[in-house]
Amino acid sequence: MLVQEKVVPPEIDKWLKLPWDGVVVHYHEIGLKGGNRRPFTKALVKNLQRALSRFGVEVQDLFDRLLVRAETDRLVDILFAAPKVFGVAYAAPVRFLNRSIDAMVDAAIQTYTALASGKETFAVRIRRVDKSFPLTSRELERMVGQQVAMAIGAPVDLDEPNILLSFRVYQDCIYQVGPKVQGVGGLPVGVTGKVLALISGGIDSPVAAWLMMKRGCFVDFVHFHAFPSNDEAVAEKVPKLVERLVVPQGVTCHLFLVPYHTFQLALLMSKVPPKLELVLFRRFMVKVANQIAKEHGHKAIVTGDNLCQVASQTLENLSVLDNASELPIFRPLLTYDKREIITLAQQIGTYELSIQPYKDCCSLIARHPETRAKLREVLEAESTLPIEQLVSRSLSEMAVVTIGDQLIEGLSRAGIKPCSNHSMGSNYSRF
Repeated sequence: MLVQEKVVPPEIDKWLKLPWDGVVVHYHEIGLKGGNRRPFTKALVKNLQRALSRFGVEVQDLFDRLLVRAETDRLVDILFAAPKVFGVAYAAPVRFLNRSIDAMVDAAIQTYTALASGKETFAVRIRRVDKSFPLTSRELERMVGQQVAMAIGAPVDLDEPNILLSFRVYQDCIYQVGPKVQGVGGLPVGVTGKVLALISGGIDSPVAAWLMMKRGCFVDFVHFHAFPSNDEAVAEKVPKLVERLVVPQGVTCHLFLVPYHTFQLALLMSKVPPKLELVLFRRFMVKVANQIAKEHGHKAIVTGDNLCQVASQTLENLSVLDNASELPIFRPLLTYDKREIITLAQQIGTYELSIQPYKDCCSLIARHPETRAKLREVLEAESTLPIEQLVSRSLSEMAVVTIGDQLIEGLSRAGIKPCSNHSMGSNYSRF
């Protein structure tokens, strides 16, 4: 199943037994955009609406926060799905109160009574967003806190309370805000441009794509496979990895499936030095990716390269790879160590899929690749191969899978289209 089982922490679960009216979503980095904030919040609203559409939600932009309304029984789902959308700082259950001190006192008493099992400490936090409301935030906290303490006889701890009672005062009403579920932050997908990520069946490349999405990039994917048909590639784990990345963001992306048997056959029939096979294959992948990117408006190529994590990912080899690309190649994992990448993969939810057995394309090319490739030697070896024809042939055998339309019983619909000509134009009207 694509959707992982939701585990609600006990400290949050007890709060969810209280009556709530919706979920409030706050952003952080977007708020720093000043007068340019509007396009970012508009994109975030759109992505949230699509990511949460299966819960029947309505997302409202209320200047400094977003409000998600839905049926009460979907509150838990929304509370844990919304923070996975890039651009979200945190999400929290919210309850609407009348604009009065009495309303805050009553809500605070009700909340404490429902949560406390003994004489737990409490504190009141109030932010007066509407400055026309009488008294300052600190004055309101003291007044509400004193009345609550008198009513329930509970001790106050302003530094580390067992129960924190939070309120925000707006012009239309007062929000009582429950416990926060931290979000992934970043920028909404789609606000910074469109890139094409090379994705394998391993751990690194899905994490690299996720990091680019976190910086607001819309990401499509290209995968090079060894299967006799594209249909077999669709049945394997790479489309599932892509689903795991894009479905939480509420976006639809495309996965280009490129068989590489033509290139592999050309290598077998050539006199290319075996130690150069891997760097030549990677240059071939970059050239194919460039053709796809130029056809469909991608501004850069993304890879999961990491400096010297494996023997072939040296500065010299990466430079030779850059030489094969007309577009910039982004490597967001360049400085990460393997433990950091694995930790991110586990957080994202791609790790368990990534470690499943799979015919990874790079492992089939060479056992002992060149670690300090010289561009002159690489270009000389490459000149013995009909690269343009190999790229064109591979593109003609390519298929595209549409991923992320919507969730159906935990899995998003995936539609596959073949590509029957080299230009690809007639087969990609949806791009």
